[in-house]
Amino acid sequence: MVSETWRLLAYARRYTPVLALAVVLMMISGAGRAMLPVLLKPVFDRVLDPSSPEARVALPVPEWAGFRLYLDQLIPFPIHNVWTLVAVAILMVFFVKGIADYFGNYLISYAGLGAVTDLRQKTFDKVIREEHAFFHSLSTGRLMSSILSDIEKIQLAVSQMLADWFRQVFAAAGMIYVLVQNDWKLALVSLTVLPFVLLPTARLGKRIRRSTRRAQDEAAQMSEILQEGFSGHAVVKSFTAEPIESAKFRRAAQRFRQASLRYIAMQGLPSPIIEFFGAVTIVGLLTYAREQIKAGQMTTGDFMSFVTALLLLYEPVKRLAGIHNIFQQAAGASQRVFEYLDRRPLVSEKPGARTLDGFRESIEYDHVSFQYPDAPNGAVLQDITLRVNKGEVVAVVGPSGAGKTTLAALLVRFYDPTAGVIRIDGADIREYTLKS
Repeated sequence: MVSETWRLLAYARRYTPVLALAVVLMMISGAGRAMLPVLLKPVFDRVLDPSSPEARVALPVPEWAGFRLYLDQLIPFPIHNVWTLVAVAILMVFFVKGIADYFGNYLISYAGLGAVTDLRQKTFDKVIREEHAFFHSLSTGRLMSSILSDIEKIQLAVSQMLADWFRQVFAAAGMIYVLVQNDWKLALVSLTVLPFVLLPTARLGKRIRRSTRRAQDEAAQMSEILQEGFSGHAVVKSFTAEPIESAKFRRAAQRFRQASLRYIAMQGLPSPIIEFFGAVTIVGLLTYAREQIKAGQMTTGDFMSFVTALLLLYEPVKRLAGIHNIFQQAAGASQRVFEYLDRRPLVSEKPGARTLDGFRESIEYDHVSFQYPDAPNGAVLQDITLRVNKGEVVAVVGPSGAGKTTLAALLVRFYDPTAGVIRIDGADIREYTLKS
């Protein structure tokens, strides 16, 4: 998956400034989400406890930072009442978070859609320039499925899911920071369940990738049957072959259904795993906090802040597990696309090829033989020698399949002969440019 992911991200390189700004906005959004459990602490310790002493509301800052930060320092106007201060802070946090989230999501989607559009255009440009043998070996329906459906899967991951990935990563980082600042030992114990969640998710991702590839192949098969059936409907009706075509499509649709169900079954597994281990953690935390509060080692505000951050952390973890599966799906879909982009053409232009200025003397087939790449056991043309001078009219006659069309196709280099040489005015046609 790594190589496909890096290749996909390479198409977003020219949108780097947009992505950089989007990442900053998503960091602000993640910090805003992490502020919610922080602001709950003064609510329980100060607002709901009238007997608490008057003091400034401190924000969690690491000791090694060498300074302390207070909530009133972030408010642009003086407020002395604790509840008013917290209420204004909550409104400001959600306002700033909403703006950052909206524009960050838009910018990432803008860059992602631009990158996918570039990929789709590059794929089309590569395919449309392929030699005739390429289109002879692949159906139109399969090619259309790759350029439309496969890239649609990539578009979902690179535009929508990439934005959500940044959002959830920074939200999770903010929650972990709050947990560590509250009680690093308790945070370490609480986070020990993450490997039990992440490892199964990673292993499932590989299976999801294979299932996605199978589902995409079956979808391409359905597109192929549709294209052949609709474009050749006159032939289908002439031979009353509607039941045969219907049965072919039914089998392909059933295979697609089975492949899709396998993907859905595996995609849904991470969520209950995460919820179960989350419940185990919460039960253990409640037991520990009960004793700590009794002993005066933890305040109610500390506990509520910690529990809220922990609960809010599990949502990003669940979302990231789902996003990982979507990325695996995109990686599976991108394999076929990159196969097209990496394919080396069978008919290529020689370095330094010259332009054919015009036809002056003759066309000559010199002991030409040819067999199609997908039919290695039978030669369509064998040791053909033919010369046609300028101004002559030559008729090539033979039964269907004798090679008449192939003879003409070799002249325009839809294919290259497997043996022999074709010359125009005495020069091998491979010496000329393909455009000629």
